[in-house]
Amino acid sequence: MAEPSIDRRRVDDGRYVNDRRQRRTERRQGPDLFVRSLPWFALIGWILIAISVLGISFAKPQTVTFFERVNNLPVRREWDYELMSYVLWVLFTALFSGLVGLVINVIRRRRKHDIFYFSVVASTLVAAIGFVWVLTL
Repeated sequence: MAEPSIDRRRVDDGRYVNDRRQRRTERRQGPDLFVRSLPWFALIGWILIAISVLGISFAKPQTVTFFERVNNLPVRREWDYELMSYVLWVLFTALFSGLVGLVINVIRRRRKHDIFYFSVVASTLVAAIGFVWVLTL
């Protein structure tokens, strides 16, 4: 007895027309609050990193230029450690925000079509490198 031939036409979900297997039903009703918050964690991390870079630029020692040398103007030759303590806390907050975003991203990434937010990873790495660099000053 010959087996019935398989109909090779595909339906919209990728199965063959005469395939009797049922597709798993999608129980998720779209992204939840945690998944929708991931871009915000990345944005907050990058804003805090930009604030810390601005703070580092103000706290670094000033360079002596020709104008200061000729006019005998005072130049600060050491780091402003009080401002750097604020920069350290800003970088710590950025690092904490990135780590929370990473944990949420890893926990909520279960299906093949769920995406991994690279911006959260990048902001966490930049914040960690900056945090360690500020600690070594």
